[in-house]
Amino acid sequence: MNHWETLGRCGRQFRETLARTKFSDFKFEEFVSETINIFCSASSKEVEKLRAWLIPSLCNQKMAPEICLYIVNYTGVGKIYDGPARVGNLRIEELNKGVACGFGEAHNFAYSKVEPKGFFIIANPDVYCHQSCISELIRTRAANADAALVEARQQPFEHPKEFDESTGYTPWASGFFLLIDSGFFTQAGGFDENFWMYCEDVDLSWRAWLNGFKVIHCSKAVGYHFTGTYFEYKANRYYLENFWTARNFIYLSYKFWGNKAEKKAIAKFLRRSYPANFKQEVMRSYEEMKGNLPPRPPLIVGKIGRNLSDKVKITGFNLYHRERF
Repeated sequence: MNHWETLGRCGRQFRETLARTKFSDFKFEEFVSETINIFCSASSKEVEKLRAWLIPSLCNQKMAPEICLYIVNYTGVGKIYDGPARVGNLRIEELNKGVACGFGEAHNFAYSKVEPKGFFIIANPDVYCHQSCISELIRTRAANADAALVEARQQPFEHPKEFDESTGYTPWASGFFLLIDSGFFTQAGGFDENFWMYCEDVDLSWRAWLNGFKVIHCSKAVGYHFTGTYFEYKANRYYLENFWTARNFIYLSYKFWGNKAEKKAIAKFLRRSYPANFKQEVMRSYEEMKGNLPPRPPLIVGKIGRNLSDKVKITGFNLYHRERF
């Protein structure tokens, strides 16, 4: 099944979701007068998805200013996008660091090259965003001066993680379509590149909470994410997502809570029903990464306040939230 067939199959569910969603009459141009910068880390394998989903949806956004989509070629080899440099109100540029990059490193590189003012957005290539998605993210950011991260609502399969229905506060924000405050990002030093891929959005969210910022889920900003978990993965195979989420579950535990938490995380991981060689590769990768880290104390020393213990938490293997359903 190709991407357009998948999109058509989900069309009825999209319409039902939108019918239940009331979008505000937000005057976008009052808050944004400059180019909106969007970063997307991709390879040649994802270009079809960019063309089919992300680029058309960005062209349909309800807004006055220009959007610039920066496609970061994370392989560091050649050129991956050969389409038009401008499509309507959307300008498209390709960035290449010249070396292979993980998710966080690719976005850190784009941030250093573009130096976006105010905020920027990161987007996965397999996303189609509703025409009010960006304006709703910005509306929420404008109403919350201390918001570091504002995430879109994932459809057609909504993420089960918790959020406060009155404030939108959530323990962590998904990087599938995410507005990031530039001031916070600079202060935080960007993404932690040790993650390579997966869980770096959890790490950035926790650092936001621990430094007095807010992480917000915006229900009115809808993005349709055709993630491999629901559309491509097979139950009898293991994927890069399985590998990196397992490895980074251990790293998050160590980074924020130290050696005791690391031991508990490793024990949890080894009790999983993964094949022995898979477990060996995960542990080898983790030990290699940890061996390159400078000595440092965990980010959370002792107990944290009750207001943050409900945000910065591990509730199970690769779980960092309570589930709503």
